[in-house]
Amino acid sequence: MPPRDSVNQLIIANVAGSQAGELTDRLTRSGFYVTQIDSSGGILYEATTTLLIGLDQAHLLQILDLVRECCHTRRRYVPAHVEAPLLEVQPMMIEAEVGGATVYTLNVERFEQI
Repeated sequence: MPPRDSVNQLIIANVAGSQAGELTDRLTRSGFYVTQIDSSGGILYEATTTLLIGLDQAHLLQILDLVRECCHTRRRYVPAHVEAPLLEVQPMMIEAEVGGATVYTLNVERFEQI
């Protein structure tokens, strides 16, 4: 279990909303503190979750492994947002990659828990 008093890095992970629950559970069971922020975005405007994780740099690979295990990309067909006024046609479908995670790692200059 990681020590809670040594935080010198911050991970900002933007995760597909459908995959955030499992990742958050695995992180907390491994002893990491996680702050969860609901968000949305991307070209599909789907629900995402932004996770803020403070850690000691020694545990970075452990967290990245958990992210890789829980957040897989997949291909899905979604309706294209094409405007066709006055036409009643089926929306054009496009193949898009969904899921996965975008992970940013930042150095922490100072950490205090008050």
